[in-house]
Amino acid sequence: MRQAAQAAAGGQQYPAATLYLVATPIGNLADLSLRAIHALGLVDALACEDTRQGAQLLRHLGLHKPLIALHQHNEREASATVIARLAAGERVAYASDAGTPAISDPGAVLVQAVVGAGYRVLPLPGPSSAVTALSVAGDSAARGFAFAGFLPTKAGERRTALQAVLAVEGQSQVVFEAPHRITEVIALLAELAPARRVTVCRELTKQFESVHTAE
Repeated sequence: MRQAAQAAAGGQQYPAATLYLVATPIGNLADLSLRAIHALGLVDALACEDTRQGAQLLRHLGLHKPLIALHQHNEREASATVIARLAAGERVAYASDAGTPAISDPGAVLVQAVVGAGYRVLPLPGPSSAVTALSVAGDSAARGFAFAGFLPTKAGERRTALQAVLAVEGQSQVVFEAPHRITEVIALLAELAPARRVTVCRELTKQFESVHTAE
């Protein structure tokens, strides 16, 4: 695997003193890009949303790297640790638990801090649950899309958020919701927009993936 990554991506430049944003699989490890594999082999440390997830990813690749916990509760403080490593000329990667960093995941504060400190940030694109869901929804009438992230957990705030999403016409709207609230959200959608086409995606890229569309 790492030899294939070297052959595919080794000819590119991977400058030192740079933060690499690594998109990681949303459920299927085979979706990790060859470029991401090669970069993870080069970096001096891996900052990650959950060090257990980061360690599992590195083990899968046969790699051993120092891990830096960087999540929504410590992102500003941990960003300083990353910047200190960049100042020493190191390459540092950042990976959230799944998908693309800073998209409904930690990472945006880190990017701002690194850029503000004068260092380069290189994105390594890859899996995104929002884009994956859009592709399988097949909304041929849409003119672009908007991503609203996670819906609020409180019922009143969730209703208000959905009303705002549904008020936008002509675009596909992508929202995230926890599995145990899906039934409530579907009932709310049926009330607020009974004629709206809805696609519900679950466990995308995994063994028990399911996609259901209601016209």
